[in-house]
Amino acid sequence: EGSYYTWVDQFDTFGLGENTPINTGNQSGALLALNDGEWVRLRVPYPLGFYTKWIDGRIDDPDAGWKGRGLWTTFSSRAPFHMETGAGTSSKVYHFQMRPDPLAK
Repeated sequence: EGSYYTWVDQFDTFGLGENTPINTGNQSGALLALNDGEWVRLRVPYPLGFYTKWIDGRIDDPDAGWKGRGLWTTFSSRAPFHMETGAGTSSKVYHFQMRPDPLAK
């Protein structure tokens, strides 16, 4: 893995804790968060693909729990039309959110 950029989540915008480093994975198709010495891979479901060189976190509503915060990133290919979705495909913006458990509402 040759990560292009490392962003540090200073304010726990994602839910893994303050000062969590998150890499933009060039070869893994994921964001790579280092949490308690273990890598957490944040993937975009196939067939969309994912290759990013940018990430930022935002807390829109601090009282809304996991729903009011998240990570924003882009699909940063110079040729997005070569993705599996074909001609006419443009760049995308992705919003990642971490639920405290799979059934959280």
